[in-house]
Amino acid sequence: MIYGTDALVLREVAVGEHDKILTLLSPSEGQITVSAKGVRSSRSKLGPATKLFTYGNYELYKKGEYRYIKDFSVIEPFFGLSRDIESMALASYLCEVACDITGEGVSSVDVLRMTLNSFYALSKELYPRPIIKAVYEMRAAGFSGFMPDLEYCHVCGNTAPKEAMLDVMNGCIYCKDCSQKHLDAAQKEMYDNPELSERIVYCRLTQSSITAMKYALQAPSERMFSFDLTDEAEMRYFSHAAETYLLHHLERDFATLNFYKSLLRT
Repeated sequence: MIYGTDALVLREVAVGEHDKILTLLSPSEGQITVSAKGVRSSRSKLGPATKLFTYGNYELYKKGEYRYIKDFSVIEPFFGLSRDIESMALASYLCEVACDITGEGVSSVDVLRMTLNSFYALSKELYPRPIIKAVYEMRAAGFSGFMPDLEYCHVCGNTAPKEAMLDVMNGCIYCKDCSQKHLDAAQKEMYDNPELSERIVYCRLTQSSITAMKYALQAPSERMFSFDLTDEAEMRYFSHAAETYLLHHLERDFATLNFYKSLLRT
């Protein structure tokens, strides 16, 4: 059977001297594992179709356990991602997250659109990288079923706290007046039950960073970066909370994220 699908290259693995195994993200099929025979040869016409970050239309056929590329046309190569190593590293991290939150045979329209929009923003330098990263992380958490409730303090009901704590594992916030009491109670519970220590995680937030998180989760995909958060401290709160929230709910770390963060320290 031969069929066509638009897809984004999320992962490429060299096999032997001339081949690759690709992980493509398709809107209707989710992840697709594709064998690209001879693609690393200088004579192969399929080379551009198998590069990481490439978005294209792929004509595929199935033989045995694998799908193979019969033909392709590139829709967007995202050449701008190769402009600097930090953009490439961040894009690689986003690919790894996309691989983690999608699967085979599962519709991935929202994740694909989010990833393409993020790559476009990165490649065109439309927004600061910390904004792109944090928005992607929050939306990835939401698409994975870990949508936090940021509308009000879950103790007193305050709907507009100027300062708050994000209870990462419970997916809710506590205003400044209530957070210390709740933190004291959580620490006592942790003292009595040490095995709970890894499940008690808090991140400080301000009114602006809460608003940014809510916008990131609720905005239409075409406007998901269209907000202002220019204060450096506010950006740190937003970035730290988004990363912490996603990693704790996925219960894993990412080598690509560690590499990206190492570049920022140099």
